[in-house]
Amino acid sequence: MKEIRCPACHTHLTLEQICEDESLRELMGVLADLPRDVSRPLVAYLGLFRGKSRSTAYERQLRLAREALALSADTSLVGAALSETVEAIRVKRDSGDNRPLTNHNYLKRVVESLAARSEARAALPESAERRPAKGVARALAALDAGRQS
Repeated sequence: MKEIRCPACHTHLTLEQICEDESLRELMGVLADLPRDVSRPLVAYLGLFRGKSRSTAYERQLRLAREALALSADTSLVGAALSETVEAIRVKRDSGDNRPLTNHNYLKRVVESLAARSEARAALPESAERRPAKGVARALAALDAGRQS
């Protein structure tokens, strides 16, 4: 079988080698079933668990992926939380904190925060959502409302 070159590290491997590991095959299946806006941040999130000298075992990556996705039934919410978490951790790492993640506690807080914001937005009365925020737009809306009366 023809060799494949890894786009990240440029090593060569075959599809046969990739399919040999059951956990890697399952992880690829999980990622393939997700929308791109969830799968890409999930892969980046899994990379946050990697130590300086060792890569994370495929079994652990699969378990971590399943645990992260189980935090909410809304996969788009999880995708947004994953993206926000990855960016926040990368900022921390740029400032010198290079420790790998050990649990999902930070992600859990981000999911809860995003869910609360989403619920708050849904609880707003329709008139508050439709009301223009700034001067000229508000004045035009008031004029339109006056004409309709």
